[in-house]
Amino acid sequence: KQQKKNNPKRRPIKPRRRKRIKNENTGGSMINAKFTGNRKINIEAKGFNIPVDLAKTEGGDGSAPNPFTLLMAALLSCSAYHVLLLVERLGMNKEDFHVELEPGLDANGDMQKALIKVFVPADFPKEREAAMKASVMGCKVGRHLKAERTVEIIRG
Repeated sequence: KQQKKNNPKRRPIKPRRRKRIKNENTGGSMINAKFTGNRKINIEAKGFNIPVDLAKTEGGDGSAPNPFTLLMAALLSCSAYHVLLLVERLGMNKEDFHVELEPGLDANGDMQKALIKVFVPADFPKEREAAMKASVMGCKVGRHLKAERTVEIIRG
């Protein structure tokens, strides 16, 4: 049977309204920065305190990671969690895996590329490599960066 395009009995489909979602990373609250001495800053986010400092060569005390190091750590930890989730779903031993970040910096020290290396055991199923790469590329932190990301699977 062929259906008529303008069937009067059919109601038009209305677009669904998106629900307003609380920011899952901060619980919907703001992230605060407090100056704690010299060039030290304490970031308060979702009940956690994150110390930040500059290197001594930049006038800081070198007592905590600098903001750029935290950005790279955020990308790496997000990527590593995506690896972990897939490894758990596959029922494999997570201790057999590890992840590294090799940032490609330009002359100004800006990250233009990010090579994410996923080290897998020799018996990791070859047919799961694409799923592993896709999982890592799903990292929310990486999706917010302009740097080109590449995932490389390295067998042990």
